[in-house]
Amino acid sequence: MLQEAQESMAFGASLLTQGDASSALTHISRSLQLHPTADAHYNMGICQYMLKDTDKALDHWHKSLSLDPNQADVYVSLGNIYFMSKKDPQQAISYMTKAQELAPKDPEIMFNLACMQESTGGLEPAIQLYEKAVEHGLEKAKTYLRNAVAKQMAQKSSK
Repeated sequence: MLQEAQESMAFGASLLTQGDASSALTHISRSLQLHPTADAHYNMGICQYMLKDTDKALDHWHKSLSLDPNQADVYVSLGNIYFMSKKDPQQAISYMTKAQELAPKDPEIMFNLACMQESTGGLEPAIQLYEKAVEHGLEKAKTYLRNAVAKQMAQKSSK
């Protein structure tokens, strides 16, 4: 049973990378029936999100964390869904902060968290995160950093 679950999971994950969420759903569901794992719930959440069912995606990501609370990718997904779909930036920042704690050198996480901070008026923490993302090699963060610094300077000069 374990081997069949792993094979179903692997095939479903490969279908996901090809963008075929509907077919992946069948195989990942089978894997979850046979042997529920944090990874299977995470991938099922990705399927559900791709199929535009954010509530089911959230449910699977929370189940994933209940099995393994140390998965930065799950926190990133939760942060992104709360930011973009649920329009709850504070909850999004909370999840993305946890992702950064788990993967402190990941420049994409730093960048996403910086964007969320900036969108809620947290220019100072955003600037610090953009700087760290640049230090860790994320080129696109340079433009955002310049813009955030310019925004901060404009705010200071208008006071």
